[in-house]
Amino acid sequence: MKALNLKSMSWIMALAMMFIVSFTGCSDDDGENTPGEKIEFPTLQEATCNADGTITISFKATVDWKLTSNAGWCKFVDGEFTQSSITGKAGEQTITAKISGDGQNYSDDNVAEITLTLGEKEQVIYKITRPKKVFNGLTIKDENGNVYNTENPIIIKGSGYEKIDVVYTTILTESEFEVGISTSENPDWIKVENKGEGKFNLTFNNDNTEGIDPKYSISTEKGHKLVFGVQTTNEGLINVSVPVAYEGLKENVLLFKPEYINALTVNPKGTVFTETSSGSMEGTEGVKYENQLSSTITVRDDKFHVLKITEIKTPAMGTYFYTYDVTQEPDWVTIVEEGTKLTLTVAALPEGAELRGAAILVIPEVIWNKIKDTDLQATLFTRDSDNGAPMDYLNDEYTDYIWTHFTQEPKNEEIEIILKGFYTNKEITDWTTVKEEDLIPFDNNDQTISISEYPGQMASIAWNASFSKSLLENNKSVCIQTNSIPAGHDFGVMYNPWEGEIQITNKTIDGKEYMVLTGYPSSMSFDQIMAGIGNFDTMDFAIELNIGMY
Repeated sequence: MKALNLKSMSWIMALAMMFIVSFTGCSDDDGENTPGEKIEFPTLQEATCNADGTITISFKATVDWKLTSNAGWCKFVDGEFTQSSITGKAGEQTITAKISGDGQNYSDDNVAEITLTLGEKEQVIYKITRPKKVFNGLTIKDENGNVYNTENPIIIKGSGYEKIDVVYTTILTESEFEVGISTSENPDWIKVENKGEGKFNLTFNNDNTEGIDPKYSISTEKGHKLVFGVQTTNEGLINVSVPVAYEGLKENVLLFKPEYINALTVNPKGTVFTETSSGSMEGTEGVKYENQLSSTITVRDDKFHVLKITEIKTPAMGTYFYTYDVTQEPDWVTIVEEGTKLTLTVAALPEGAELRGAAILVIPEVIWNKIKDTDLQATLFTRDSDNGAPMDYLNDEYTDYIWTHFTQEPKNEEIEIILKGFYTNKEITDWTTVKEEDLIPFDNNDQTISISEYPGQMASIAWNASFSKSLLENNKSVCIQTNSIPAGHDFGVMYNPWEGEIQITNKTIDGKEYMVLTGYPSSMSFDQIMAGIGNFDTMDFAIELNIGMY
């Protein structure tokens, strides 16, 4: 009986031990997790997300967990930061992954694996694909940020003819790749300078092989395009075309051929134009032009405006001042336009008419359209009255548009004025008794006195007299004779540096007019006595006379 009972107990214990072993082998954590906790990983998910996007990862964790990304461009948002791994406590979880563009290229897609760790186990629960870069095109702008396109074509600014007068049109390009401009497909009249970093300078190519003149504009209707090239890694060369036009010659450029640089005088018949070498002031005679003036105009698109202005010449202070009146058109000046050729003629001066003058401006049409509705007098001229007489100056921006300016004067009776020098060998107390035979003429041969003629400043003719001061010792006199004094003129003195020491008077001897110098200089000076025959009110001189002593 005893033996039987023992045998039965052994069988029961053996059965119990087998049960225990079997239970332990089915545990999820091999005995290392808290009893009763079951670890389950979510089903693997896959998603696609572009750079700069985000993706949400959701899962349930029964234990503490950790997420890890194997890609630097895929990181988890943790407050204000992004990290390649993130941890948390058990429970329902929603994690945001942020996708950056780091390391992205145009050749390959990229895949990030998201690994979840639970306890001692880990498993990939998410695969995120970041597609490769796609070429987003090319942006072409002007310097102000305006985008060029079909509706807003590139317009090449106008330049001058000279290399120093080049005007550049600057364009800026934006692309992930280096940008170039085709040389084979672009118009030959465009010169391209690559300045680097997507910047290009464009200008008209004066040496183009198409024979296009830089003065003419080119519209988009001509169909010209500028071709930009972008070399990508996976899509090859991409070309972008933008319509292009040209303004024509620089808007403020206007050229005359030939030029009439100096002021002109016109004879009363209007048949001879004569240059004066000193411009608008009186000067020596220069080139003469018969019957007419003629020039060819170079300007944008051959379009210009001719403006005829009345010029008023006023003598004052030993010279001439000029004013202009844009409201008065000189109808005695005729200008014929034949394309770009201008021809000017002047009508004969009517009998008894006074001096008259004209200035002719030729203004590019694009400039004229900007100023034509303004106060032209104020726009074109600045008046200066500081010298006591008004004088108009053409403003600098319009000086290149002066074709010519001239005056036409009545014919004056031509009187040749001759000066002769004499001196006395004694003091004269009564000039009423003096005859010409009592005066001793200067003899240039013995160097007693020198008297000569040369071009003047206030008049076209000047005389210079020089003599030794010894001729004035002991109250003796020096006499300058003139053969004629024109009507309205006087034989007088403007400046005497020895005032109070040398007296200058006018005498009539044998019906001839003399200027008489009497007295003795206490000290010598390099100054000269300035005299002349002229109208001392208007300072209009027939001749000027400079007298010096040694």
